[in-house]
Amino acid sequence: MKWFEVQAAADGRHADVWINDQIGIDWWSGDGTTASAFINAIASLGDVEALTVHINSPGGDVADGIAIANYLRGHKAQVTTRVEGIAASIAATIAMGGDRREMATGSLLMIHDPWTVAMGNATEMRKLADDLDTIRNGILELFVARAGEPRRVEIQEAMRAETWMTGEDAMALGLIDAVDTDLKAAASIGDYSRALAAAGRSAQHHLEQQRAPAQPAPSAMSAADALALAFDIEPAQAEARAAELGDQILAWRDKPAAAPAPDTAALQREAVAAERERVVAIIDTCTTTGQHQLLAKLVASDMQTDTAREYVFDVAAASSAGVHSSHSPEGGQRAGIDTQGIYARRRARSAS
Repeated sequence: MKWFEVQAAADGRHADVWINDQIGIDWWSGDGTTASAFINAIASLGDVEALTVHINSPGGDVADGIAIANYLRGHKAQVTTRVEGIAASIAATIAMGGDRREMATGSLLMIHDPWTVAMGNATEMRKLADDLDTIRNGILELFVARAGEPRRVEIQEAMRAETWMTGEDAMALGLIDAVDTDLKAAASIGDYSRALAAAGRSAQHHLEQQRAPAQPAPSAMSAADALALAFDIEPAQAEARAAELGDQILAWRDKPAAAPAPDTAALQREAVAAERERVVAIIDTCTTTGQHQLLAKLVASDMQTDTAREYVFDVAAASSAGVHSSHSPEGGQRAGIDTQGIYARRRARSAS
């Protein structure tokens, strides 16, 4: 399965490239395409004058990403890179390959030091640490080449801290040239961008449901269906969380009528901020552990931050054997999330 698509304009002088997934070969499934195939596909277009690279990727293999970035930097066409959802990890390096670099409103750029999962003796681990420093320095040079030498220390610190940036942040750091307010961030391609785009809408929707007058459920509707409708979740999740959701409904019903009207604007801001914090925490945990395939399921499950982190770390621990070179490896279980089992274990711990 390709993670990119190339399309030439009818005039033969312009072409567009879309990078829409994890870069390189998938560590577990073997799916994907190498940088050489990516480069050959662009070379087959011939002498194009302008090349636009649309990026929405969580990252991937270091070697493939650096090769693509340097190929774009050296291409004789006028290359424009556009971050249209997310450019994280080595995908951010590819974004630096453009002669002009843009980000859509609402898109995100993430830079960090490279990492890996490994095992071995002390000598091997020390060598691996030195190798990671060398890889980091190579990636750093690509960022400095765009932002300028005076920004070296600032960029190095941002990489060490793993920094997520809006278009305005990235432009302030000198990594991009412009934020395209007419270009909306893609919300239907990558897991990260879909999760972030959904966070604010989900929180606002829940608030609107809480403020709306209660409507009688149709006689044919089951209790699980009613809970699922009220909380905007799947019926199976409603059954698993029936006690918790019921307690919330009772708390709302028994709230004193004389209580002052809530500041709905403040509640909305708090809810949006809380949902965004939850989603960003899940993104951070999945990125740190390399468990990208879990992201969409964890966000959609309404799983809270601590529970989600516990689940991701369990998966990461189960898949941590062996050494590989992927910058953001995908690993862990492929099966659906057993939310009922997770909540049952947490309740058992709380009771003990």
